[in-house]
Amino acid sequence: MISFGDTFDKVKECFTEANIESGLKPKLKSVTIIRDIYGKIRLFLEPKESITIDAGETDKLKRHLQQKLSYYYGEDIWLAQGEKDGYKSLIDAIKNERIAAEWDDNNIDWYVLERHLAKQTWTNQNSGNPPWEIRWVDTGTKPAVVTFFSFKGGVGRTTALVATALTLARNGHRVAIVDLDLDLEAPGLSSIFFKDTVENFGVIDYLLEKKIQNRNWSLRNDILRINDPLLLGNSGGQIYLFTAGNVDNNYLEKLARLDFQNLVDHQLPETFKGMLKELESAVKPLDFILLDSRAGFHDIGGLALTDLSHAAVIFGRQSRQSWAGLTYVIRRLSQPLLAEREKFAVILVHAMALASLERRRNEELRAFKEQAYIAFQENYYYEGEVVPNADDINEPFLPIILPLKDELQGDISLFVRDESQEESERLKQFVSLMTNEDYQKIAQRLCIRFNKRFNKIEEEVR
Repeated sequence: MISFGDTFDKVKECFTEANIESGLKPKLKSVTIIRDIYGKIRLFLEPKESITIDAGETDKLKRHLQQKLSYYYGEDIWLAQGEKDGYKSLIDAIKNERIAAEWDDNNIDWYVLERHLAKQTWTNQNSGNPPWEIRWVDTGTKPAVVTFFSFKGGVGRTTALVATALTLARNGHRVAIVDLDLDLEAPGLSSIFFKDTVENFGVIDYLLEKKIQNRNWSLRNDILRINDPLLLGNSGGQIYLFTAGNVDNNYLEKLARLDFQNLVDHQLPETFKGMLKELESAVKPLDFILLDSRAGFHDIGGLALTDLSHAAVIFGRQSRQSWAGLTYVIRRLSQPLLAEREKFAVILVHAMALASLERRRNEELRAFKEQAYIAFQENYYYEGEVVPNADDINEPFLPIILPLKDELQGDISLFVRDESQEESERLKQFVSLMTNEDYQKIAQRLCIRFNKRFNKIEEEVR
């Protein structure tokens, strides 16, 4: 089995086969490898001047490509000869957009043409169909899928997600985390939980490979298990992690193809849903699947919120810019889950709230709470619907306050960096800080919303 990153090498191997190297290759001026938005390969062959390539020679090359590329062969070889009307414009486009390949070949010129595509998903009105219905979540048959989303980065969204996962697991829940923050600048969730670099395939690989290889690609062997007692205690809970993917030489090309835009055939949401179904099947039973979404109005956020989730935890601060983004998200999430016509569950978090300077802090908290009530009143509830009291703890407009903590700024390491007693104590203090009453509130609200007992250990004892 080959993967996205192997395709160029496989094409080059075809041109070292005896009947290609001695027959077709000497007749060529250049070869352009065209890799489409799914990663499939097509070739554009440019013969030397006054030389004609016959069908028998290209048929031999096709057979080698089919053998070496398997699912990644796009079934096309284009020739720059007999430039007919219409075909000439295609040839001109290829020549104008291609770039010289990074490898050298004294006998032929190699080029690469990468095809990318970007679309939008935030305006899709046919969303609201997560991978399984909310009624299966409420009965405990399937896990609740929850997206953690922030309009802007740097507000502690990933920290809060990890803290929520730890809190749930330490109370006996089985939790999966999926890292959908695929930016190169993002450190990745694996760097929080593991000391060494993780080489497993991840989300970005699944989205590309599944389109090409279908049933022959599985994520089962790439799910990471987090079961350190220093993190989870002896609760019987479990955390599973499916990472964003490896930041290797092909990462940017993979990201450019997806760029978390809805592809031309609009199948990306279904591929995401298939990924979550495979994850649930591989490690079931699960109570929650937590999605760490990319910040801002990228399509990954739109897909996660509107097509994959039963609930969202959204993060904001008290500023005009933050509320401009939050208001749009709240309006977008006012649409119900289509299958059940049930309103989408939202938990609002006032992130990185001032922990000191009491007067200023209280003014900020009051302003955020008042603005939240107005935003939900105007954008979340239907016309004519009775809006609950502003202090109703069961409503999404009442924010959870997460104070700014200096200890949680910068990189977080939830692994033992050495064998010293001091290091074990450091990790224990970190876990204690991330599972205190502030972060517990998110886990508690999620359990209330999905009819789950917060402390499953007590439930099992009874």
